[in-house]
Formats: sequence, structure tokens, C-alpha cells
Amino acid sequence: MKYSILLIAFLLCSSSQLFSQNAELRKLMEEDQAVRQPGKEITGDDDRIKQVLELLAKGAAQTPEDKFNAALVLQHTPLTFCEGRIIAESPYNFLLAHYLAKESYEGGYKNAKQLIGMTIDRYLSFTVGHQKYGTNLVFNEKTGKEELVPVDREIPDSERAEYGVAPLAELLKQYPEQKAGRKSPTSTKAHKKTR
Repeated sequence: MKYSILLIAFLLCSSSQLFSQNAELRKLMEEDQAVRQPGKEITGDDDRIKQVLELLAKGAAQTPEDKFNAALVLQHTPLTFCEGRIIAESPYNFLLAHYLAKESYEGGYKNAKQLIGMTIDRYLSFTVGHQKYGTNLVFNEKTGKEELVPVDREIPDSERAEYGVAPLAELLKQYPEQKAGRKSPTSTKAHKKTR
């Protein structure tokens, strides 16, 4: 009995160490955020994305914080121009980021809540040409203004609020909406709330 209690105590202590936050994922997230500070040039996204994908393949994202850190880096998957349009180099990274953010939030990491909406909006914007919540803006080079990628009118404001997004009417007062029908934006700029 005494040995059973000691074994259980040992397993509990060692399992908490097994699932401590991954330092590499945290470092990659911090680098990602550092280059996004005002006045900084955004560099290194490709390398960070590759490193995060490799770490995910090795099972490195164990904690809710790990999943959030990985999702935040993947949310910044590079974009490129193709036939006059801006496209995502790998839009499925946004979908993977969405699932990671969702798992992170469901695992208790409350900071991931807003990222759930942002990641699915980014994925939908660059695959089907519209978004659910209204977190993704594009820059219209002709007008010099930011515009919302077309927003799904079927999504109620109560669902937007779940992910920290303002009501649609409020968003439309701040930003005009891009015309529906384009498969992908012509230029992009991150939403002000985007990390």
C-alpha cells in the first residue's frame, strides 16, 4: 500500500513535467509577435511555420498553451501574389491553426478564444472568398482603405460575441465590405485585433 501511494505520487509529479509548456513553441510564438511590433519588418515567417509544423509532427504541442502558440504562428502563414490576386501559400495552415486554437481554448487556455474566430475567418477568406465573423480585412489598393472580406450574414451577432468580435453592423460602420464573388482578396492587412 505504501509503495502504491509513492508510485502514484511519483507518476503525478513526473506527468506534470511531461506536459510542461514546450519552450521551442513558446520561443517561435514570441519571435512571431516581436516582428509584428510597430516599426519592425516582418521576416522569418516561412522558417517559423516550418519549425512549428515539424514540432507538431513530433507531438510537441501537449498543453493548451503549446497549441495556442503553434496556432498563432500558423495564423501568419505567408501570402503571395498570383495572377493579380493575393493568395495564401498554404491555406490549410489556417485551418490547422483553427483546430489548435479550439483545442487550446477547450483545454482551458482562455486567451485562445479570439484566435478561434480569426483563424477560421482567415481560412475561409483565402479558400472560398468570405468569412464567418468579420475579423479579416483586406487593403484596397485603388481606394487606399481597408475593407472587410465579405461576411456571412447567417452568423448571428451572439456567435460573433462568443469570439470577441463586434456586431456586424458595428464592423460595417468602421469598414466597407469588399464585393462578394472574389475568390481571394487583392491585398491584405491584418485586422487591428489580430495578434
